Amino acid sequence: MAQITKRTKKDGSTSYLIRVSAGYAVNGRHVTRCMTYTPPAELSGRKLEKDVQRKADEFEEAVKKGLLADSSVKFDDFLDRWFSEYAAKQLKPKTVSDYRRMRPRVSAALGHMRLDEIRPAHLMSFYKNLDETGVRQDSVFTVTPALLKKLPRGQRAKVRKAAGIGEETMRGLCNGKPVSRQTAEKVAAAAGMIFSKAFTEHVRADGKLSGSTQQHYHRMLSSVFARAVKWQLLAENPCQHVEPPKATEADVDALEEEDVAKLLEALQDAPTQFSVITQLALFTGARRGEICALRWSDINLATGVISIGRTVQYITGQGLVFTAPKTKRSKRCIRVGAACIALLREYRLTQKAERLKVGSAWARTVQIEGGKVVPNDLLFTKWNGTPLDPNRITSWFPYFLAAHDLPAVHFHSLRHSNASLLIAAHVPITAVSGRLGHAQTSTTLNIYASMIQSADAAAADALEGVFDRIQEKNHA
Repeated sequence: MAQITKRTKKDGSTSYLIRVSAGYAVNGRHVTRCMTYTPPAELSGRKLEKDVQRKADEFEEAVKKGLLADSSVKFDDFLDRWFSEYAAKQLKPKTVSDYRRMRPRVSAALGHMRLDEIRPAHLMSFYKNLDETGVRQDSVFTVTPALLKKLPRGQRAKVRKAAGIGEETMRGLCNGKPVSRQTAEKVAAAAGMIFSKAFTEHVRADGKLSGSTQQHYHRMLSSVFARAVKWQLLAENPCQHVEPPKATEADVDALEEEDVAKLLEALQDAPTQFSVITQLALFTGARRGEICALRWSDINLATGVISIGRTVQYITGQGLVFTAPKTKRSKRCIRVGAACIALLREYRLTQKAERLKVGSAWARTVQIEGGKVVPNDLLFTKWNGTPLDPNRITSWFPYFLAAHDLPAVHFHSLRHSNASLLIAAHVPITAVSGRLGHAQTSTTLNIYASMIQSADAAAADALEGVFDRIQEKNHA
């Protein structure tokens, strides 16, 4: 029978320590399992007694069934198991990579605790810490003299192409401009140097984590504890009793119609491949990884239909990886107009000519999602036919906009611009959501609420004008 001990905390609230026998260990030692339960504050009297007893009975039943047999494992040890037995097999490579980068902060806060000791209060304290100023410690990297010696002028192009970075990025790097760890790792590997000898790390310790980043930690912990419950190591998920961090609404930057026109005109001076990728982002609203993963077999030039079926991402330690799109609805077909089809036909001829120049150096096969090897018919590649890193277009885009006196927006803003133009044209929101590949129509409504309101106001004004004309005819 479970032993229940009432405890009164310093703040006056009441909790109950529930102790249950779990039998005897091999050495004859009596083993007990404990949990602390804090009932809802509004309960009292007989209802309170019943609630505490119900919890004690549930806990005792779980112990008898062996549900909590391994719950005393350290949280850090359980994370090892979670990564190897679940995350690596079930989650997308990019998600696993992100979670591995987040792990040091999680381990520092909770790793030393037993899995069954972690309570909602511990998670609340962790989330509070994530929201403090100075928590964000981003590092940037600058090139060392040792690496610069290996990058004399006239010999940088080879390393730049091998690293898959743009000319502007390489120029800035060599001039001492800080770069991200991802870029630094690529350049060090391409130059054949040990990373720590090629770049110097600079830690920025005065920032705050964004709300969305804080939510990412909550999603990771929720997944970890949910798996512990699934594996019958815990009776419940403590994350279910915690308010998740709140994310501030991100500004949706979109180009105005006149700026879209200026961008399309300016793209005539851009590198052919980057020009086509940028125009496809405007015409389709597809994500950069989805565009860079396109194959010619995904495109029906006769009907004007583009099938989005995969994405490509750079994963630290793995390189470029093809995976399924973000959500199930991200697998979709998008119909494009005659201008886009003409663009693709012309680009295909250009690509064939470039491929002939490269000859036998061109990669004849490519490994796509699921490890499947197929003939290389990628639309966008590096000079030798190997996949193109989407980060290259992202790095190039701001410099191109600045050089042509265009608004400073992100490449992802082209997706927002596509949605904005569709909404302004009064395309049904369900159709807009389908083309963008959102998991739910509500996602589209939430992201583009202000644009939808503006379009609705314009529709109301137009309708009012129609009624004015009708009334004028009636009084004529």
